[in-house]
Amino acid sequence: MYLCALAAGAEQQSAPPADAEMNSAIEEFKVQTRNLGLRADSPRKAAGHRPLQDWHGRLFENFRNDALDAVPHEIRQNGGDKGLLRRNQFGFNVAGPLVLPNVTRAASNTYFSISYEGVRERIARTSLQTIPTVAQRTGDYSDVVDAAGNVLPIYDPETTAPNPAYDPSQPVSSSNLQYLRDPFPGNLIPASRMDPVAQKALAFYPAPNTDVGPFFRNNYFINSPETNTANGMIAKVDHSLRERHRITTELAFSNGTLGAAQWFPTAANPGPANRDFQTRRGSLEYVLTASARTVNTLTFEVNSNISASGGAQQQFNYAEAIGLGGIAGNGFPLFQLGPYLSMGQAYPFSRNARNVYTWTDGLSTKRGQHTFRVVGSFMRQQVNTFWPQYPAGLMSFNEQYASLPGIVDTGDALASFLLGAPYFAQETIDPQPSYFRRQEASLALRDRYEARKGLTINAGVTLEHYTPRWEKYNRQSTIDLSVRNPANGLPGALIAAGVGGVGSQFQPTLVRLAPNAGIAWNPLDDSKTVVRVNFSRSYSAIPIYSGQWGTQGFSLYPTFLSPNPQLQPALFLRDGVPLPSTPPPDLAPDAANNTIADLIDRSDRLPTYQSASLAIERELPASTVVTIGAAYSGGKNLLVGNGAANPNAIPLANLQYGVQLNNLDFNQSLRPFPQYQGFNVYGQYSVGKYQRDAAYVRVEKRASHGLSLSAYFEFNKQLDDYSGPYGTQDFFNRRDEWSVTAGNRPQRLDLSYTYELPLGTNKPFLNFADWRRYLIDGWSISGMGTVASGDPIYLTPLFNNTGGVVQALHVNLVPGVDPHVSNPGPALWYNPAAFVQPPDFTIGDVSRTLGGLPNPGFQNWDMSLNKRFPLAADRTLELTAAAFNFVNHANWNDPDNNIGSASTPNVNAGKIIGSRGGRVIQVGLRLSF
Repeated sequence: MYLCALAAGAEQQSAPPADAEMNSAIEEFKVQTRNLGLRADSPRKAAGHRPLQDWHGRLFENFRNDALDAVPHEIRQNGGDKGLLRRNQFGFNVAGPLVLPNVTRAASNTYFSISYEGVRERIARTSLQTIPTVAQRTGDYSDVVDAAGNVLPIYDPETTAPNPAYDPSQPVSSSNLQYLRDPFPGNLIPASRMDPVAQKALAFYPAPNTDVGPFFRNNYFINSPETNTANGMIAKVDHSLRERHRITTELAFSNGTLGAAQWFPTAANPGPANRDFQTRRGSLEYVLTASARTVNTLTFEVNSNISASGGAQQQFNYAEAIGLGGIAGNGFPLFQLGPYLSMGQAYPFSRNARNVYTWTDGLSTKRGQHTFRVVGSFMRQQVNTFWPQYPAGLMSFNEQYASLPGIVDTGDALASFLLGAPYFAQETIDPQPSYFRRQEASLALRDRYEARKGLTINAGVTLEHYTPRWEKYNRQSTIDLSVRNPANGLPGALIAAGVGGVGSQFQPTLVRLAPNAGIAWNPLDDSKTVVRVNFSRSYSAIPIYSGQWGTQGFSLYPTFLSPNPQLQPALFLRDGVPLPSTPPPDLAPDAANNTIADLIDRSDRLPTYQSASLAIERELPASTVVTIGAAYSGGKNLLVGNGAANPNAIPLANLQYGVQLNNLDFNQSLRPFPQYQGFNVYGQYSVGKYQRDAAYVRVEKRASHGLSLSAYFEFNKQLDDYSGPYGTQDFFNRRDEWSVTAGNRPQRLDLSYTYELPLGTNKPFLNFADWRRYLIDGWSISGMGTVASGDPIYLTPLFNNTGGVVQALHVNLVPGVDPHVSNPGPALWYNPAAFVQPPDFTIGDVSRTLGGLPNPGFQNWDMSLNKRFPLAADRTLELTAAAFNFVNHANWNDPDNNIGSASTPNVNAGKIIGSRGGRVIQVGLRLSF
C-alpha cells in the first residue's frame, strides 16, 4: 500500500519537460523502493531476518465513563445527579508483506492488512415533554389551564344545537355563535362518557415525573439509556504483477445493534424502535501503469446495507388487546394527542436491504502541459424494503370535538381522546415487500492545463444519465394528474406500472451536462500569493428512500375524516375501524379516492446545484498563511416533503368562506383535485430553492517550534423556501416563503491548535538524559473550539382556526413594537408583545423565519493531552486524555416560540427553559508497532 501511495503521489506531480529526466527519476524511484524491499526484485534479506519484522500495526482503546464527567446541565436542572455514559471503542490494525513459508519469497510483492473496531456504549438520551396529568386522564379538567393561566373549558358535544340567533354575515365569536354547546359541569367529563378503548390505552401512558411548567406543561422528563453495540472488520490485499500491474481487493463488514432509548416503559412507547444492522462491502481494483505518463484504474465495488427494526413487542396486536376493532396489523396504535406526547409508533417494525453495484474506469494521461483524465462509471441500486406505516392504525385527535364550535382556546385534544373521537384515522395494509431498482451512468472529462509557471487552469464536464425508479414486479403506482377520474370526470386518477399501457417507470430518463472550471494563479509570478477561482454545476438523482411509498394500488390505505371536526368525529374508537371493502391489490383508477394519495413527481425536474468561489491566499512570515475568500452556492428543484409542497392545497383566497371550510365536503370541493384528501410526496417533490452567500478569513500557522494554529471566521447568509419544523403557509406563492434558512448560523468562528510542549530531550526545559526523560519527553496538547451565532427564530401561533386551509400559519407583527429586548436572557429572550395570533381565517404577515431575531448562540471547547512513550525504534505507546466541552459550558435552549392572541397570550412566550451540555472525558491508549 505504501508503494501505491508513492505511485499515486508521483502521478500528481508535474513531470519534467524532458523524457530523459522523467526516466531518470523513475529509475531512481525503482532503486529506492528496491532497497526498501518493496519490489519483487528486491534483494533477499540477510539470514536470520524474520518476515514479521516487516509487519506494522496498532492496538487502541478509547474509554468514557460518566464517573469522570460533569453531570449534564439538562439532567441536573430536572433533579438528577448523574448522567449515564459508558463507552468503549477498541480495535487493532496490522499490515505487512504476505510471506508464506516455502511458497513466496521473503521479499513479497503482496501486502495484506486487516483492521477491527468495536464499540460498546450506553448513553442517556434526554428530552423534556408534556403529557396529560393524572387528573386529566380521569376526565377532571377543573385545574387545567390554558397558556395564559385561565381555566380551559371543556364542552359536551352531545349538547350541540344550532344557534337561531347566529348572523352568518358576521364572524363567529362568543357573541355570535354558530352552534350552542354546554360545558361539562364542573369541567369534569363523567366516567360514563369515557370511551372504553381510550381508558384501556391510558394504562400504557406513564405518569408525570417533573413539574417544570409553566402550569402543568413540561411535566415529563425522559432520561433513558440508549445502547449501541457494533463490530466491524476491513481486510485488504494488494498484489503487484511485475512493474506495471497492481491488483487490490478489499472486504469489509460490520454488524451492530441500536437499542433505542425508551420514552415510555410500555408498549405505547412513541420513541424510535430498536434496530439491528449489518453492512457488507467488497471491491476489486486493477491499476495498469501503461507508462510514466499514463495510468488506468478499473474498479468494481459492491455495498450492501441491511437493517431490521422492532422486536417481539411490536409483533403483538395491541389494538385488539385494548378493544380497537378492525385492525389486523401488529404493534401499538398511534394515538396523536395534539400538544401531548403521542402513544405508539408510525413504523413499529421494518426490514430494509440496500445494495449498490458500481463499476468505474478512469484513465489519466499527461501530454505536454495538459493532464487529461477520463472517468466512466455505472451504478445500479437495489432497495428491498418492508416498512409498513401505521400497521396498527393512526388516530389523530384535536381540541375541536370538545370545544365551543368556532371559538379558540376551548376544548382539548385529550378530552376528544377520552370521548373516543378522532378527527382523522388511517390504517395501512402492506401485504408484501417492495423491490425497487434504479441506475445511473456518467462520463467525466477533465483537463488540467499548466499554461505557464504560476497559472493552472482546470476544466471539465460530466455527462450524466439517470434512469428512474422501477419495481422488480411492477408493484408500484401513483396518481397521474392528467388522467380523468371515473368518479367525477376530473383530472387525477390512479395508474399502475405495467397496466393499461403504462410503463414500468413513472418518471423520464434524464441526461444532463455538469460543467466545472477552476483557475489557480500566482499574480506577478509571486509564489507566496495564490488566487483561486472555481465554478461548478451538478445534479442529484432522485433517490430511493426506504419505505413503500408509491405502492398504494398494491396496498390499502383506508382513510377516515370527520365531516366536520367540531361536530362529528371520523369514527368512535369503541366502534372500531371499518373493514376495507376490497382486498389488495386494487388498481382501479378511483381506488385511491378519498385518501391521502401517494404522488410521484412525474416531471423532468432534477435537483440542481451551482457554486462559485474566489479565494486569495498569502504566505506571511513565521510560517503563516492567510486566506480570504467569498463563496456562493445555490440550488433549485430541490427535493422537499409534505410540509413544503402540496399540489392539492386549497388556495388561500378561499379563506373568505370562513366557517364553511369546516364542512369536509365543501372544503374538499375547493381543492384542485377534490377526489383526494391530500397527496403524500414523501420528500421527493422537486420544487425547493436555496441560496447561500459567504465570506471568510482563514489564518493558519504551520508547524514551527512545535506549534501550529488555525483560525477560521465565516459570515454567511442562507435563504430558502422550504426549511423549518412547521411547513409552508402558502403553497402557491413560494416567493412569500423565501426567508432565512432554519438552523442557519450566520457567524461562526473555529479555532484549533496543536502544541508540542517544550519539555524534555533537545527542548528548552527539563532536558534530562537519565530515566526522567521517559516521563518528560513526548507531551503535547491540542484543542479546538467553535463559537457560533444563533439560528433564526421561527414563531408559530397557539391556534390555527383556518378550516384546514393553512397547514403552517405564521404570526402577525404588532406595528410599532420592537421585538428585541435590551438584555436578552432566559427570563426574556425576545419581546412577545411584538407579535400576535392572526384573526380566524386569515394568514400571518411575519416571515417563516426571523433572521434579525436569532435564537441563543452556541459554543463548544474541546482539549486533549497526549503523551508518547517510545518503547523501541519501531514501537510506541500513546496515552491521550480528551475533554469535550472541557469548560463545562451550558448552551441555552431555544425560547418558547408560541404566540397567543391579545385575549389569550402565552405567558411563557420568549422565555427559555433550561440549557444543555456537559463536560465529557475520554481516555485513550494506543500501542503502535
